[in-house]
Amino acid sequence: MGTESLQSETEILQPIYDEFKKNRPVWTTSLRRGVEYAVFRFGLYLGKKLSVSQLQKLGRGVGSFAYQVLRKDRGIVEKQLELIFPELDAAQRKQWTKECFGHFGQMLFEFLCLPKILQDEANLLEVENEEALTNAIQAEKGVILLAMHSGNWELISAYAKRSGLKMKAATTNFPDRRINELIESQREHGNMEILRRGTSSAIRKLLNCLRNKEVLVLAIDQDTNVLSTWVPFFGIPAKTPVGAAVFALKTGATVLSYNVFRQTNGTFRMRFETLGNFDRQYPEMEQDVYSVTRKMNLHLEQRIRENPQQWAWFHRRWRHRPSEEELRKMKALEQYVIESSSKLN
Repeated sequence: MGTESLQSETEILQPIYDEFKKNRPVWTTSLRRGVEYAVFRFGLYLGKKLSVSQLQKLGRGVGSFAYQVLRKDRGIVEKQLELIFPELDAAQRKQWTKECFGHFGQMLFEFLCLPKILQDEANLLEVENEEALTNAIQAEKGVILLAMHSGNWELISAYAKRSGLKMKAATTNFPDRRINELIESQREHGNMEILRRGTSSAIRKLLNCLRNKEVLVLAIDQDTNVLSTWVPFFGIPAKTPVGAAVFALKTGATVLSYNVFRQTNGTFRMRFETLGNFDRQYPEMEQDVYSVTRKMNLHLEQRIRENPQQWAWFHRRWRHRPSEEELRKMKALEQYVIESSSKLN
């Protein structure tokens, strides 16, 4: 991986999302959540009645419809694509945005029939470089499996069932408790346990998972309300969760990533890759956490660039902006890590 990840100060352009704010009256919140819950329940009903291929087709149609009517969400995707892929012209950016909506629509409907996919995963899921995960498990140091919100990341549940591996996944809460419970009921089965981030009991369980030499699934490619630090992502300062780096440094667990790519025939390809084990290298823990998180972000960038239309560009990845002090601190850490790496090489 290269060392130059941070653009010069004059080139740092963070997206501004003000024009895409959804200024809904407060009183509509409970009504909106009630509608979302009802729609989700109906979606689960469809998931039981229709085949996987029928739901994928329906998902593509819903995604295309959403592209037409969700102007603000469409604007978020286009703005972020323009920033990260300036080489695209307006027509290419529009086409990529349409594809993003189509893929995301498929992903949502695939999630609704996840139990069916679990039953037929042998025919739907192709796995590459499985030996990387096998070797990491045999090392008996615990495994941190980095997820990225690309393709259909939920299919790690299908792999857990296939392999018989015990896995725990840390997730963030949906605002509605009822929908949270429905989502967890889809994700969880005998080999996959879902833990909600942000609670002391979850942190203990996550650490125990690694100490028991199990597999822990974490995602760091979104801006969420968990302990984070500022690290470049696609060259732009991004609020990035530090849990994966902290756990890797404290436990010695092997870090891998998995990426799920949706293929044109409706099947999926999952690929495992080894990032390695990370030991303390610097005087301060903060410097090590920054260095490891930086390496993780660079790796995720490379994988997203391989199939950019399948990543979740709807998420406002750079919605938080660092203060001047936070930006100075990040730049100092970036310079220190780059200079230290150069001396080691």
